[in-house]
Amino acid sequence: MTPYVPALYALVALTVALTAAYLGRYVMARPPVGRMVGSDIAVMVAALVVMPFAYLHLPTGVVVSVFGLVVLTLGQLTLAPVLGGRWATAAVLLLCAADVAVYLAGWPAGVLVVNDVLLMLLVVGAVNLWVQAAVTPGQVAALAVALTVYDTLATGLSSLTLDFVQRMQGLPFAPVLATSYGEDPSLIGLGDCLMLSLWPAVAVRAYGKAAAWWAAGLEAVLLAVSIAVVLGGGRPIPLLTALGPLIFVQWLYWRRWSARRTPAPVRPAVNRALDVPAGAPEGVWAALDDGGALVGEGATPGQARRAARLAGATGAPVVRWLQN
Repeated sequence: MTPYVPALYALVALTVALTAAYLGRYVMARPPVGRMVGSDIAVMVAALVVMPFAYLHLPTGVVVSVFGLVVLTLGQLTLAPVLGGRWATAAVLLLCAADVAVYLAGWPAGVLVVNDVLLMLLVVGAVNLWVQAAVTPGQVAALAVALTVYDTLATGLSSLTLDFVQRMQGLPFAPVLATSYGEDPSLIGLGDCLMLSLWPAVAVRAYGKAAAWWAAGLEAVLLAVSIAVVLGGGRPIPLLTALGPLIFVQWLYWRRWSARRTPAPVRPAVNRALDVPAGAPEGVWAALDDGGALVGEGATPGQARRAARLAGATGAPVVRWLQN
């Protein structure tokens, strides 16, 4: 198992890098679903929680078909900006067919390789689709906290995730990134890969490159600690149990940092309108020039503007009501 663990995390790092590279180069033709809102995050969490329970009791053929449809759809959307629509469809169909073919041929190594390619493609597409749907850092932080609770219960305190992974490993379209199967597998779940790739992509859009590099660096440290624990003979830690709080803390920090660095809005026209010139009359509409000086007055805004024009004022004076 020793050589497979570093290779697995190298694949995870490659997935994160490919997601970031795709984000900087391509725009997906996404469905007209609008912006991501809080209810979308709630539905996503509910689906992720219910999914393992449902798939443990569904026929294997149904489970494989559902995952295959998801992979086919997102894979085509992901490759379309790169290859063009028709070539993207052909490429994804070929990969899906290859996944099924090597499984039916009884070639586990082939299933592992093709599955990894498809899962990396799925992660790149899903993350970029969410970012294009304007998912906010706060929504990602909320999703991370919810998945932390779920992963701690499902992976750390029960056998739910393990049972689900054992059923799916070796099957076509398995939602895991793996470098080995068997009694002592080396693999990581789809949810872990998604969150590892999602936060740096959202951070760079919301807070800049520094936030993205910090996110990637902290994730690298977390993965290194996980590798050390596994190679040291310890039990693999539920990754989201540590990653979720890490994302939440970063969101709190960058949110406060952004608030401190954002200057107050400059609204010269509004500020001029709020300044009352010395000696100005009260109970009338007044026209103020660019310097805030009174250039006309009247019983209505129109009269004030006409008075300003008659007085030779240039530009578009600001008209406001002067009251007692």
